[in-house]
Amino acid sequence: MKTPKMYALRARFLQWLVNHTSKLYLNTIKRHKPIWKYSKDELRSFPTGSLGKEIANFLDEHQIDFIPRAENHDVFHLLTGYTTTAEDEIAMQYWLVGNQKLTPYTIGTCLIGMLVFPEFWGQYMSAFRKGKSSPSIVHWDFEQLLYSNAQSIQLYIQSNRLGAKIQM
Repeated sequence: MKTPKMYALRARFLQWLVNHTSKLYLNTIKRHKPIWKYSKDELRSFPTGSLGKEIANFLDEHQIDFIPRAENHDVFHLLTGYTTTAEDEIAMQYWLVGNQKLTPYTIGTCLIGMLVFPEFWGQYMSAFRKGKSSPSIVHWDFEQLLYSNAQSIQLYIQSNRLGAKIQM
């Protein structure tokens, strides 16, 4: 039985787990990954419609800041359209696994998410299929694309056409 109180409790548990495991992951596995040279404040001054400006808008809208070495995470939210709710965070991880992001952290998040929120299994499988059918973006260097048109990148991902071009 799904009640708002139980949902909130499970979401808080998942948030606690992410807060504690992500720091460990970023400080061990990702410790050599460079931090982006642009801050959220600098991204705000990027041209309207650019990926950089849209990321700043996304961060401001959700009242969050970049997590150093995990900047791509927020880009994935922006490009895939998944929100920051607990079930959408997990759905985005399923999208990423479908898109070939096969890291232990991503796979672990999917497994734990399925256990914590089994009622969203259909949404997770749909996200996985969308990620699988989309052009692979998990190894893109998004910092190099910050001046690119965000909408063009989103359309490229959603088009499922490998020959689509990104406007610079």
